[in-house]
Amino acid sequence: MHPSRRPLIAGNWKMNTTLADAHILADGVRQELEHEEKVDVVLCPPSIWLGFLAERLGPGKVAHVSLGAQNCHPEMKGAYTGELSTEMIKEVADYVIIGHSERVQYFHEKPDFLLHKIEAAFRAGLTPILCIGEVEQVAGSTKKLVQELNHIVRSLTHAQLEQLVVAYEPVWAIGTGNVATPEYAQEVISLLRTVLTEKTRILYGGSSNDENARGLLAMPDIDGFLVGGASLKLKSFVTMVKIADQLA
Repeated sequence: MHPSRRPLIAGNWKMNTTLADAHILADGVRQELEHEEKVDVVLCPPSIWLGFLAERLGPGKVAHVSLGAQNCHPEMKGAYTGELSTEMIKEVADYVIIGHSERVQYFHEKPDFLLHKIEAAFRAGLTPILCIGEVEQVAGSTKKLVQELNHIVRSLTHAQLEQLVVAYEPVWAIGTGNVATPEYAQEVISLLRTVLTEKTRILYGGSSNDENARGLLAMPDIDGFLVGGASLKLKSFVTMVKIADQLA
């Protein structure tokens, strides 16, 4: 981590948890991490639980612990059954994940559509967490990834690029246990930073957990994590945040 960038640990719960689970996890995170004030913590539950959790962790409740949505639609309102606009999300959350590989794979979201979502998030005052990552480790995949990121963010202002959060998630590592080595992650993230800014926070995702967190956070361009499975385990997630707090 670089001292000029505030670390961020986000938990993506994906399509998991009952309402009771969500309350237990969120309450546990708040209680355990209320004093780890050097790290921004974001919980991204299924959207159906956001309104319930916002009563304790919504905008303005805890300065460094926030809620995030897992997805959004770029239009403000309209006939888009099942979708959530950024104007709706801002009532209950401060962040929104955009372009997760599962959205790209299962719902065929394209780069231009992702840019429209990012722009909508900024208009609503949300902080977008843009996900990007290669499907497999092959020659030229990193160069292609940098080109893809450059295409997605091409129309953003410098100020927006500074506020944007990017999560590098090698698809081959998500849910597989095959975490990228700290050196490989650093190499890719440092290249991604060339089309962003020195202030842009770049996270690592892809089987990150409390066991590999310290090694990854020791890298100068890795500013935190977008955590998947480990974010559903309170002890593991809390440990990751505390490691980031120690290193900040």
